[in-house]
Amino acid sequence: MYRKEVIPPADVRWVYLRGDDVLDHLSLLYPGSICPDLTGGYLRTIPLAKLVRDDFIEVNIYTTDENKKYHGQIDGINIIQDKKFNGSLDKFVYYFNGLFSNNFNLKVPECALDNIDDTLFQLEGPYFYNFIKKTNIDRFILDEHNIYWELQEFPSSDPKELVYNTISGARNKKIELEALNAADHVLVCSKRDKQLILAHLPHIVDKITVIPNCVFASEYSQYIMDASVKNRDNEPCSVLFVGSLSYAPNIDAVRIICSRIAPVFGDEVQFLIVGKNPPDIPRPSNVNFVGYVDDVKEYIMKSDICIAPLRYGSGTRLKILEYMAMGKPIVSTSKGAEGIDYTENKDIIIEDDLDAFSEKIRILLDDRRLRINLGKNAMDLIQQKYDWEIYRKTLHEVYEACR
Repeated sequence: MYRKEVIPPADVRWVYLRGDDVLDHLSLLYPGSICPDLTGGYLRTIPLAKLVRDDFIEVNIYTTDENKKYHGQIDGINIIQDKKFNGSLDKFVYYFNGLFSNNFNLKVPECALDNIDDTLFQLEGPYFYNFIKKTNIDRFILDEHNIYWELQEFPSSDPKELVYNTISGARNKKIELEALNAADHVLVCSKRDKQLILAHLPHIVDKITVIPNCVFASEYSQYIMDASVKNRDNEPCSVLFVGSLSYAPNIDAVRIICSRIAPVFGDEVQFLIVGKNPPDIPRPSNVNFVGYVDDVKEYIMKSDICIAPLRYGSGTRLKILEYMAMGKPIVSTSKGAEGIDYTENKDIIIEDDLDAFSEKIRILLDDRRLRINLGKNAMDLIQQKYDWEIYRKTLHEVYEACR
């Protein structure tokens, strides 16, 4: 549908600094690869790298992990992951600084600093900013995957997270605003996120570009064409939630499913929750924690309805885009669908009253034609507005301006 614009590679390398490990976040993009699980961050990082691959002589993603070290390549993209700590003392200092130091920054592999003069740096989030200040790097792009101060302001039920947010919240917001102000360009996921930033920093309006989270639509449409789905007339109805269960907003959503949504139905409606590290919480008999799966597309394909009962978070929920790309009817809160330019009751059903959420699911289960129409409209929306290929030229222009 979209013709790829081939651009001669420039004599510049591209470096993307990430804040967490890469090995645990690749296999759903590349089934059967090195390690399990996937986060929203990597569903954005890898596509961005693939889109800019033709613009640079070398494309690199650098990150660290507490346990795993890996240097390899995927689709021409170099993946460089080093150990985060050099021992127990180093680990203690890192986490102490994470709580109390005004100069706290995420670590990156030392080799990321090779050939600085010939490198365009892109940061995933603001917490590399103090690292950038300590080096001779004077130009960088900030990919603001979330508005991080917004995430920290939501009340947490996790005591450790609550303590961390209380101690470090003000400092982290200060770092985030400084990073936004200093960046040569800022990429955000939605118009809403842009407006939140401009409410604090109105003078940076000309250096913010909205590049929404997207999917490569052709990959999903091809999967649908190739998939063989058996007749499910005699099976229970299936309602699906997908998400990384180490992410607090997703854990909150799972608690809501187990306590307020699924109990309204009997075992004739099965709720499947796909994601690594499911929380240890009471659940009714019609909720099944599937855990990690090799390919989430298979579960989306077989589901009758997909849901996103999120109460907080930031950016754009990639799970919604995946549901839409596979033509599934969706019930979501407005927060869950935030950042997506949808038409309510045409592309998606929105319900913010969590006590009424189950009724919207029931309406869809009883109306097959409504499910089909919602799914078709959702798929059309992806192809029109949320295919990564649409933004290839825009990204190229941003990078050209920042070289």
